[in-house]
Amino acid sequence: MKTTNIDLTIEIRSENGSHTQFYEDHEDNIDKILSQLITPRLFTQPLLTLASERSVSTVSCRTIDLIVAQTPKPPSLLLPPGWLDIVEAGVEVFRGGALANTADCADGENFPTTAGITSYLEIHTIGDWMINLKLQTVVQDNIWDEPQFLAHILDLPVIPFRTESGGVGFINPTKISRVTMHPAFSGVGLAGLPADLLRCVRQQNHHSSPMIRL
Repeated sequence: MKTTNIDLTIEIRSENGSHTQFYEDHEDNIDKILSQLITPRLFTQPLLTLASERSVSTVSCRTIDLIVAQTPKPPSLLLPPGWLDIVEAGVEVFRGGALANTADCADGENFPTTAGITSYLEIHTIGDWMINLKLQTVVQDNIWDEPQFLAHILDLPVIPFRTESGGVGFINPTKISRVTMHPAFSGVGLAGLPADLLRCVRQQNHHSSPMIRL
C-alpha cells in the first residue's frame, strides 16, 4: 500500500513584501496548527507564535498580509455565510473565466441564477502581494447585495481560500489595498466613479502573479 507523507509548509507574506516559511512534518502537530489557522479570529489576535525545539518566532498579526499553508491533507474551510467555495485561480483560468462571464453579461444573460453566482476577484495587498480567486456564492437576498459586496469582503475578519496546488490560504482584509471583481455587477454606474481599470504598475521581481489586462 502506498503511503503519503504528511507535512506542512506555512508561508507568511508580510506588508513589507517579505515572506517567511515554517515547516512541520509531525501529523499531530499539523492537525493542531491547521485547526488554529482556520479560525475567523486568526488576524484579530495580536500575535502569531510558531515554535519548535530549535526556535520560537513571534509575528505581529497586524503586519501579515496573507498566510499560505501547503499540505497534502488540507482542512475544510470555515466560509462566510452564503459562500460555497473560493479557490485560487491561475492566470489562464482567471483570464478565461472572467472574460467569459463578462461576455455573458454583455449578451444580456441573467448572470445570477438559482445555481449560484460565480465571481472572479483580483486582490492586491499593501505588501504588493497579488492573488486571483474564483468565488462561488449562493443567491440569497440577505447576503448578496451587489453594490455592497466588495465592502462586505473588506469587513470580514479573514478571507479563507483553497490554493491552486491543494493547500489553504488566509487573507487579512485590513491589508487589502485593492480588490477588483469580474464581471461588474448591475447598476455599477451608481456605485462609484465611471472609469475602467487600465493598468497597475507593480514592483519588479515580486513573487506574485503578474498583472492581467482584461
